[in-house]
Amino acid sequence: MKTKRLNIRKKIIITMAISLLTISVGMESSELFVKAENYEINYEYVNIKDMAQAKVSNKQKKQSVLDPLLINVEKVEQIVPVDLPTSESVQEVQLPVMENTEATMVTPRRIWYLPTEMGYVTQNPHYGHVALDIGSPRGSSENIFPVANGVISGIYTDSAGAKIVTVLHNIDGKKYTSQYVHLSAYASNIYVGKEVTINDSLGLMGTTGRSTGVHLHLAVVDCALFDPNDPYCSNLNGFFRYADTRLAQGHIGLGTMMTVPGEWYSR
Repeated sequence: MKTKRLNIRKKIIITMAISLLTISVGMESSELFVKAENYEINYEYVNIKDMAQAKVSNKQKKQSVLDPLLINVEKVEQIVPVDLPTSESVQEVQLPVMENTEATMVTPRRIWYLPTEMGYVTQNPHYGHVALDIGSPRGSSENIFPVANGVISGIYTDSAGAKIVTVLHNIDGKKYTSQYVHLSAYASNIYVGKEVTINDSLGLMGTTGRSTGVHLHLAVVDCALFDPNDPYCSNLNGFFRYADTRLAQGHIGLGTMMTVPGEWYSR
């Protein structure tokens, strides 16, 4: 009799345990169902290889649970387009045939030189800024010189007001253009077509145009800007595009031609 009672008690305990477990699982399932009801899955198509990207959203707030993990596109710094000179503001250039003169026949100790007597690099070439930025302790009294012997191919002011000089260099049959930007003033005796040496001043360092301070923006590219026969650099738009292309290929302007120190007190 006693054994029978014990068996009945065990059955009751087992039955109650099963009931409690069933209730617990049911409540948890119900909770999961309720949570699942708060979200929906949508498929948004992106333009990269026509792939579909799943997005899980809260039905009430319509906010993706993935949003905190994604980059906020609005906070990404946008590339500011460069204002290029209009065709009316660019001086027409007639490039002369380079002839040997007393100046050009003198062989310099080396071909490429720094553009200032004193200076320091404030920014190196990078995409969208294919030039060296150079400052000087002399500020706007620092003379700007050609980085190699050549011919002045352009004297103009861009749409932002920057005074600019460009020089065409013909080195061993290969053409290069050096561009000097933000000048405070042009040298009084320069003109398009003038042959210049590394010792002829082009103007003074300045901050004209879109500039954050007195400095020289110097670009050196292996093409002939304003030369109608040049397939890449016949105009400024082509010059900037080609400069970006060459930078991606490893051409870093004057730094490709010579070692540019971080700071100097002599050319």
